[in-house]
Amino acid sequence: MSLRSSSSMLRPTSSILRQQLLVRGISTSTPKRASHDDSHHGHGEGADDAYTTESFFTPFWRNTLVLTTLSILAYPYIPSTSPNTTSPSLDPDTFSKSTKDQSLPYVTRLLASITPESKIWTERNDKHLELSKDAAETKLLFQEAERPRVLRMRYPSSFEQASPHNIAVGSQTDLTDLKVQL
Repeated sequence: MSLRSSSSMLRPTSSILRQQLLVRGISTSTPKRASHDDSHHGHGEGADDAYTTESFFTPFWRNTLVLTTLSILAYPYIPSTSPNTTSPSLDPDTFSKSTKDQSLPYVTRLLASITPESKIWTERNDKHLELSKDAAETKLLFQEAERPRVLRMRYPSSFEQASPHNIAVGSQTDLTDLKVQL
C-alpha cells in the first residue's frame, strides 16, 4: 500500500518532468536547415515555368489605353459650365466683367477680382525681358573677360647679380626703385 501510494504520488511529478524535458529538448535542438531538404534537387527541371513573360498586352495596360483614348476623344464634347469665357488672355473685357456676374461660381469671381489686368502683365513681362537681357550681357562680359597678360621673368634675381661698379654711363637703366615680386 505504501508502494502504491508512493507511485501515485510520483506520477504527477514525473509527468511534469517529462514535459519540461520535452520543452527543453525542442528549444535547445539545432534548427534544421532548408539546404538539407530533398525538395531542392533537380535544379534544371521545370525552371522555365517558374518565370512568366511580362508584356504591355496585359488587361491592365489594354484598359488603360482604351480609357485614355476615350477620354481624349470625348473631352471636346463635354458641355461647359459657363457660356462666357473667364480667361484674361482670351478676352480681357469679359474677364473684368466676370467679377460682377452672379452666374459664375464664387471661386471664379474671387480669382477674377484678384487677378490684375492684362496691361499690368504686359508691363511686368517687358520689365522681366529687359532685366534678362541685362543679366545675359553681364554674364557674357564676365565670360569673355581675360586677365591682363603678365610677362614673368625666368630669373628675377638677375637684376641683383651684376656689380654696380665699373658700368659705362647710359648703358643701363636706373633700377634703384625696382622691387622684385616673386
